[in-house]
Amino acid sequence: NKLYLFILHIAISSCQKPTKGIFSNDNASFFDLNLFEDKIKIDSVALNNSENKLLIEFYKNYKYETVWQSEEHRNFVLQEIGNAENEGLDPIDYWYNSIKKNEDNYDDLTDEQLVNYDLLLTQSMQSYISHISKGKVNPLVVYDDYDLKEKIVDVNSILKDCIDKNDFSDIIEDCKPSHPMYKNLKESLRILKAYPKVKTENFDSKTPKLIPGKSYKAVVLLKRKINYWKDAVITDSLSNVYDKETVAGVKKFQKRHGLYPDGVVGAGTIEVLNFTREQRIKQVCANLERWRWYARDFGSNYLLINIPDYSLVAIKDGDTTQKQRVVVGKKTRQTPVLESKISNINLNPNWTVPPTILAEDVFPDAIKDRNKFNKDKLKIYNWKKQEISPWEWKIEDANKYHYVQLPGRNSALGLMKINFKNKYSVYLHDTNHRDYFKFTYRALSSGCVRLEKPLEMAEYILNDEENWPLEKIQDTTNINHYIKLKREKFNEQAKKDAARLAKNPLLIITPKKFVNPELKTIVLGVKEDIFIHQLYWTAWQNNGVLQFREDIYCRDSDLFAYLYY
Repeated sequence: NKLYLFILHIAISSCQKPTKGIFSNDNASFFDLNLFEDKIKIDSVALNNSENKLLIEFYKNYKYETVWQSEEHRNFVLQEIGNAENEGLDPIDYWYNSIKKNEDNYDDLTDEQLVNYDLLLTQSMQSYISHISKGKVNPLVVYDDYDLKEKIVDVNSILKDCIDKNDFSDIIEDCKPSHPMYKNLKESLRILKAYPKVKTENFDSKTPKLIPGKSYKAVVLLKRKINYWKDAVITDSLSNVYDKETVAGVKKFQKRHGLYPDGVVGAGTIEVLNFTREQRIKQVCANLERWRWYARDFGSNYLLINIPDYSLVAIKDGDTTQKQRVVVGKKTRQTPVLESKISNINLNPNWTVPPTILAEDVFPDAIKDRNKFNKDKLKIYNWKKQEISPWEWKIEDANKYHYVQLPGRNSALGLMKINFKNKYSVYLHDTNHRDYFKFTYRALSSGCVRLEKPLEMAEYILNDEENWPLEKIQDTTNINHYIKLKREKFNEQAKKDAARLAKNPLLIITPKKFVNPELKTIVLGVKEDIFIHQLYWTAWQNNGVLQFREDIYCRDSDLFAYLYY
């Protein structure tokens, strides 16, 4: 009976006309064993005409036959893209509704519809694998100060492994960033979505500064905000008094938003309090996308700089070994996102002034007052390396020269510079504005990253206790150390001269001249491979506590718009 039914099925199929389009029965025959596996031939000509190279290459590997016969595989796709929001992505981008409709009616689909459904599933997973592996948005389209290595993802190879090895779950999970920060951000998203959707009331522009211990009408709203974000459980929520309970909640709120936790609610705190649940969700989604751009492996020894948090941590073999505050580029001269490897360290570095600073800062002031060069201790050199007097300098010849600031504690680079290859000519360095580190807002540099404890960082990177302990680094960069050495040599010579005169009072001694002390640039190689990662993220969470930072370069909303265009 089974044999009879099978022969009857073949006979009926042979009488049907070929379906136009990608679906085709042209190659079907009595001896086609693929019929037993429910595979359907795909019209290769129609597929090749689609000009979808990724899709064509995929089905070429499967001899232009359908691949999504397994209900288990289809259900995985449906569930995974249905949960794309957990990755900060939109299920609509992967045709979730169409896939769901096809799956619900799977048993009633014609062969042509099955082929189209097969193609849809493949394209959905190709897009999804690409997005979770390297991001949906091309960062080079959004930013012009981005210097990370391009991620190359063989989407078809990954998808083929999923199907052939019958292992979607582990392989797809492997495509996602493994950084703890990414996983914490996903948890942040879950936490935020658990907050109730409520009609948001904001502080208006006329809200006065709220001082602890006093009464204001706006305090009732303040208490509602602090209660909503769970920074405190304020029982007396209708009182206008800015009491201790509310102050404690405000301080907690300020601290986890990178604000100075003094309990005073000024313009900065009010601006952050006005953020809604929906805005924070968008911010987390934008940061999830960024982490998909970043390298999967930072190396075993690296410096990680979070630009909006003004912070640097040194990580070695999974342990945090150094923490420092940093100063980053101002809005008009933004610190670039990049990854590189430390080349060397300069103690007592010269500073060759870059063109942007010359054009925007030095030249305009020098036109008004040539003494600008002397005030800033800038030397002017021509192409023959001959020094030019500031009084001979002319603006029309300005670009023919190069301008160098000599080493010193008060030079722009301070006492130490860390070099690494990058196309923006930026580096890490000391600063002559050491007071900046006490500020909460520290986007104040011309693009480079300034270090709070530069000499300690030099000691850490050199990692050479025998030849370059911290004390020697400090002496090498201290002009007073060289002045002391000169004085000691002078006194020692004076004693020798006195002894000689004591033996021969008529002896004429020519005073020995000592060279005036000066700081000389010392270039030191780095024996270990230490990587630099200058990155930008404004949201994360620690032990369930949400952390946000000011989007100092206004990048979050732009990126979210690209994600959900």
